[in-house]
Amino acid sequence: MRASILILGFCAAACGSKASPADTAVVDDAVLGSDTSELADLGLRSGDDIGVGVVCGENWKQGYCIKFTFHGQKFDGRTFTVQRDLTGTSSTVVFGDTHMQPPAVSLAIHDTWQLGTYKDPLDLNIVLGNLVKAPGFPPFVPQAADYPFSCTPPYLDFSYGNIRYRSTCPGLAGDINVKQWSATPGGQVSGRFAGHLQQFLGANDDCKDATVVAAACKSALNTVDVEGTFGVTLPALNSDLAP
Repeated sequence: MRASILILGFCAAACGSKASPADTAVVDDAVLGSDTSELADLGLRSGDDIGVGVVCGENWKQGYCIKFTFHGQKFDGRTFTVQRDLTGTSSTVVFGDTHMQPPAVSLAIHDTWQLGTYKDPLDLNIVLGNLVKAPGFPPFVPQAADYPFSCTPPYLDFSYGNIRYRSTCPGLAGDINVKQWSATPGGQVSGRFAGHLQQFLGANDDCKDATVVAAACKSALNTVDVEGTFGVTLPALNSDLAP
């Protein structure tokens, strides 16, 4: 487990950031990423359950898919869908208790990859945060449930084209619905997410100061709608390799 902390300001699990191999798909407004087949519109809305027949549904053992629809400035109108198989990737499923008091453990998915030949990589974090309560470490996702977007975990955070987007800015509609929950190596955590993210500037927000958070989220010119699904098999605690 490397020392870079991905669960920003909340969970002190050390998280790595080794990039996955570059994808070879051509960048356009259709399908990108490691899968070359046509992906259907997920059709998810905030609060929806995952349908068994939905493409990129809840059968992930190690991976995720996500549809992006950008609004404003640099990527206005750009829509694409990516699905990723994370099996065996290094430091992508981050499950650990480094610098935390047991039994607290935290979970995040971190993935960095190149979108075909496009020059800007995409850096994605799906942060669930603390799964188990311990003194000084409140649980953010203590069970399978629906978690509306807020300034605390669980949250989505990604960068593309030197623009960072987060689900933690005030007033953003959306949620992360955890369908399967576990805090034990070998257990399965899966779910879906849908909502609206906003360009995020400055330091990491931590809900302590509404003025600071509002300043970090001051630009509403760049936003993105996201919908997707994820599923991971928890690796050994503080492992560098996903199962």
